[in-house]
Amino acid sequence: MRNPGWAGPTAGTALIAVALAVTACGTGSGSSAGGAYGYGNQATQATQAAPTSSSSVSTAALKTETTRAGMVLANDHGLTVYYYSADKPHSGKSACTGTCATAWPPLAAPVKAPAGVRLPGKLGVITRPGGVKQVTLNGYPLYCYIGDKAPGQVTGNGIGGAWHVIKIKA
Repeated sequence: MRNPGWAGPTAGTALIAVALAVTACGTGSGSSAGGAYGYGNQATQATQAAPTSSSSVSTAALKTETTRAGMVLANDHGLTVYYYSADKPHSGKSACTGTCATAWPPLAAPVKAPAGVRLPGKLGVITRPGGVKQVTLNGYPLYCYIGDKAPGQVTGNGIGGAWHVIKIKA
């Protein structure tokens, strides 16, 4: 189905907006195309997702942001991080590809846990088609949402009943 929002003179503007959103979510080299996150009481100390290639790759520090949904995990720019319930944990794959990954760019690796914060699981990394490294939490791939334009926004939370913020306990 054709989306009329991508046709006409606004196509260039829309593509620039998507490119900026993808760049804002990603932290590594290469281009980047998740109710509350919780897996029982598995509040384990998170470890750093290790870089996999050269030392020129920078490691971004995740943050926490206070939002209307509570305290949530955010990328190094303060944009909310989500998980997608259609993803199968620990499968090593993302169910969000193509146009989905345009609206929900993967959180690019490497990252490190926010200082002094206990995440609700262990950080990890999967490799997406094309070689992009994507951060995982408890085996779930993590994403940003292009609808979030500023730190503290959670406009993607609950979309389709499948996209969820990652709540952090204070």
